[in-house]
Amino acid sequence: MQAFERKILEFIHKEKLLSSGRRVLVACSGGVDSVALLLFMATIREKLRIEVAAAHVDHMLRGQESADDGKLVKGLCEKLGIPFFGGNVPVPSILNEEGGNMQDVCRTGRYAFFTEVMQAGHYDVLATAHHAEDQLETVLMQMSKGNTPFGIPLSRKIDGGSIIRPFLPAMKEELLTYVKERGAQFREDPSNDSDAYLRNRLRRHVAPVIMSENPSAALNTVKMTVALQEDELLLGSLAKEHFASIVTFTEDGLPTFSLDLFSSMHTALQKRFIPLLLNYLYFGEIKPVEYNTALLNQLHHHLSASAGNVTIDLPRGYRFVREYGNVSIVEEMPIPDTSLRKLEKGEWTIWGDMLLYWGDADVMEADALETMYFDLPNADLPLYVRGRKDGDRLLLPGMTRPKRLSRLFIDEKIGAEQRRKIPVVTTANEEICAIPGVRYGIQFRERKTEQEKYIFKMKKRENLNGKERELDVAERY
Repeated sequence: MQAFERKILEFIHKEKLLSSGRRVLVACSGGVDSVALLLFMATIREKLRIEVAAAHVDHMLRGQESADDGKLVKGLCEKLGIPFFGGNVPVPSILNEEGGNMQDVCRTGRYAFFTEVMQAGHYDVLATAHHAEDQLETVLMQMSKGNTPFGIPLSRKIDGGSIIRPFLPAMKEELLTYVKERGAQFREDPSNDSDAYLRNRLRRHVAPVIMSENPSAALNTVKMTVALQEDELLLGSLAKEHFASIVTFTEDGLPTFSLDLFSSMHTALQKRFIPLLLNYLYFGEIKPVEYNTALLNQLHHHLSASAGNVTIDLPRGYRFVREYGNVSIVEEMPIPDTSLRKLEKGEWTIWGDMLLYWGDADVMEADALETMYFDLPNADLPLYVRGRKDGDRLLLPGMTRPKRLSRLFIDEKIGAEQRRKIPVVTTANEEICAIPGVRYGIQFRERKTEQEKYIFKMKKRENLNGKERELDVAERY
């Protein structure tokens, strides 16, 4: 076995990229890199006890020339005695009808075909021929865009299996020599000589300067990215552990956590915690929310602060809310009708997620989250409910002057989200007498005496399996 093959096998074993019994699909464009990978996989398949096949995609960008690429790969597969799968992606038509970036359209279509072949043929590994100089170019691209230079991952999960890149410790020249020594043919894509793409410009004009200063730069980049990816794997795992330990969920399944617990984490874990929060919210989808540096930095900034309250709008009707030492994600819900409404005596009235009731104190009703007793002259009845208004005040027990609700909410640590939905109960003379769920005025008592004629109750309501139901104290706790 050649020194080159031994080096790649050692890398595969060290990084645990392949194991016995795997079914490997080689992505082969017909270029020298992927032809080298196909030859290598065909050579070591018996030694590793793996099955090997090849897949080629014609992007239909170069007419007969690109069709001939597929014919070359198919012919090589026949010589090697391995299955061949060929497919087409009509990139020009897609761009004409839908627009978009050509490289993105090519990549999306290519990997969609690979996934289809893997699932149909029960292949669980896709091997690509990225090498050390590809890694150097990728790192340069990431740095130029302000991203962390993790490079191309050694392996990653895809639908139905994983992608591996066993040639990362190899140089381009090694692959060329390997192919020529076996007398194999390969094709060159003329688009690689175009400066239209950033990767090509870096390959043609920047990487050579770096390599001239240090010929080991590409291989050193591979070593660096392997270490960075290992560190990221560990930090990501620790961030998930912290996420599981500090995040709780509301009855609606939305995350909430203590700002103090978040602050106790190392900054490196905090920055990985935030994408986990968004991934949970959007079920791991990337498109609904841009996980860009600006958004992540904005969220981290507000999570690192403690003064004041903050609300940030997120896609799909969600909002990030930091209030009084707690952080939560809330869903934008319709605000209850804030106009004045009568509370009919002896009936439950719906207000947002609350049910409000008042009636004679001698009438027994189901338990509630809050039960208060009161007495008012007939001229002050019935009771009414409305939304909060600027300047509202409530006279509390033990006080001689009414207290502003805005100050009361601050003292009671009632966040802005809750304030928007909170009910204000008034007498028939428009005097505020109660804020259910917060505080009650001087007319109300927790225990009934001979003086209190009426009872006031508040329950929460939920939606369960599409049907509303009332939750009393026993059910909630």
